[in-house]
Amino acid sequence: MEDVKIKLTISWLFIAISMTANTILYFTVPGIIDEIMTGKIVGMQTEPELILVMAVAYFWIPLVMALLSVTLKDKINYWINIIFGAFYTVFVLSELLMNVTTVAYPYVILLDTSVIIVAIMIVRNAWKWKSQLIN
Repeated sequence: MEDVKIKLTISWLFIAISMTANTILYFTVPGIIDEIMTGKIVGMQTEPELILVMAVAYFWIPLVMALLSVTLKDKINYWINIIFGAFYTVFVLSELLMNVTTVAYPYVILLDTSVIIVAIMIVRNAWKWKSQLIN
């Protein structure tokens, strides 16, 4: 079962790094730094609450999930990975659809698609693990 925990941890770290890369690459888009300096992110007014939500959703949850994937007991572990893996699949898919219809930067499509695939793999690995534990 340790093998599954390691797969889940590496998958969550992949998501955290991909989200970080996505954010860093966003800063290279012409005019974005100027927009951020005026207090806007993707056309939304930057408020401390928005930045907190972004920090939690893009970075904190994947990093905490990486840690929890190797430390939690098996039963809680597979459920939390299924729940958060499904959440990330929907969350990033909705972000990708929004981006494709607005800005469609190729790096966003690449990274978001990769994160969606890995999030689906998290759900699949946790589900298979759950089946093995029950049998």
